[in-house]
Amino acid sequence: MTAPLLRMVGMSVELSAGMTQVDIVCDVDLELNRGERLGIVGESGSGKSMTALAVMGLLPQRMRVRGELMFDGRNLADLPEAEFCRYRGRRIAMIFQEPMTALNPVKSIGAQIAEGRRLHFGETRADAEKKARSLLDRVGLPAPRFNLDLYPHQLSGGQRQRVMIAMAIACEPDLLIADEPTTALDVTVQAQILDLLDDLIEDTGTALMLITHDLGVVSEMTDRIAVMYAGRVIETGRTDDVFARMAHPYARGLFAASPHGAALAPRQTGGRPRLNAIPGIVPDPFARPAHCSFAERCAFVQPDCRRAIPPLDLIDTDSNVEHRAACFHPRERMVAP
Repeated sequence: MTAPLLRMVGMSVELSAGMTQVDIVCDVDLELNRGERLGIVGESGSGKSMTALAVMGLLPQRMRVRGELMFDGRNLADLPEAEFCRYRGRRIAMIFQEPMTALNPVKSIGAQIAEGRRLHFGETRADAEKKARSLLDRVGLPAPRFNLDLYPHQLSGGQRQRVMIAMAIACEPDLLIADEPTTALDVTVQAQILDLLDDLIEDTGTALMLITHDLGVVSEMTDRIAVMYAGRVIETGRTDDVFARMAHPYARGLFAASPHGAALAPRQTGGRPRLNAIPGIVPDPFARPAHCSFAERCAFVQPDCRRAIPPLDLIDTDSNVEHRAACFHPRERMVAP
């Protein structure tokens, strides 16, 4: 059996604040195979982006990774920065959430796309710029309208996002992380960017880790899904299985609060689907309880939910479906949303 490309075992991200240490991300166990697409969803503050930054080795100061973060047989958590740089950009690349802040405003887009080729492959400036030109064509920014000498401020939001994608795929990485790649873009441009990503991944066989709030995007773009809450993975499995069963009440709450879920729900009076908000907020990392973090917001909470943190266990041990949920009573809520 082929080993997974990316494997997290008990992976945590620890923040040191003075004399206090707290886990922003807690005991994440995830796998991503070559060519596979994994969606990570959850509210803001659930730990999605921190998980991605841990994989990229770009955590803020005072944060460190504990546990195993294996990439192609190497534990990234143990790598010195100089060696990590050989992976970052070359074998693991990231499309950041806001291209205007991720792109360098004083460098041309051609220089920024070519930089990775020159660094990792030792290409000449001419060869790297030739590749950059072909990449811009590939992401829908053709010459002569979009030449290499343009600067980020001369492009629209959707065009800057296409430049970010070109930078990310320049070195043909094994893993592409996309952190909310369509944030702040209008609906038409969102669809174009997602179609572009879909085509590029299909052509190259690159593994994808897609971080998003949009369950509709996840349902169309991914093979498997991981739902995160308060720094933990609380449900995971094949995308179709999770959408069909939604064993954890938080996953069901996300579905009911999204336009994608409301579109499938029974119509309310007046013919419009109703969005149902999840009451309360994600607990502060410094004040997380020593039991189920969702208990205070859960409409189905029971006494044992306030005694311990539920493990991420298989939903049905008699089935071949690899569907797990961190809930003490998942079966009671396994009904169609």
